[in-house]
Amino acid sequence: MSFFGRFVEAGRIVLITFGKYADKIAVIVDILDQNRVLIDGPSTVNGIPRHVISLKWVSLTNFKIDIKRGAKLDAVEKQFKEEKIEEQWSKTSLAKKLKLKDMRSKMTDFDRFKLGFAKSKKSNSWSRN
Repeated sequence: MSFFGRFVEAGRIVLITFGKYADKIAVIVDILDQNRVLIDGPSTVNGIPRHVISLKWVSLTNFKIDIKRGAKLDAVEKQFKEEKIEEQWSKTSLAKKLKLKDMRSKMTDFDRFKLGFAKSKKSNSWSRN
């Protein structure tokens, strides 16, 4: 029995935590060395091209697709769609938090004001009952 559950391996779905594609998921296609992996979005699904990334810039998820090391884009895309990774990811609490964070960052001053006003109105209604 292994102490660890998530391994850096071909087919592992990762969350990119830093850089141009931050807060998006991708698939590990190949392991280059102890610090770098080759990932693919796949680019036809979520726009992340195949490129090398440091393991410090990604976070491993519980999801894994069945591909061989160095698989081509077609094979990765087929498995990604077949196992409905996007749908599974969107149901996780981390994905929901990232979506909320993104939504809040796009709010205008007036939107923030309306949100604060609604929150204060809701909290006042609870105290009166």
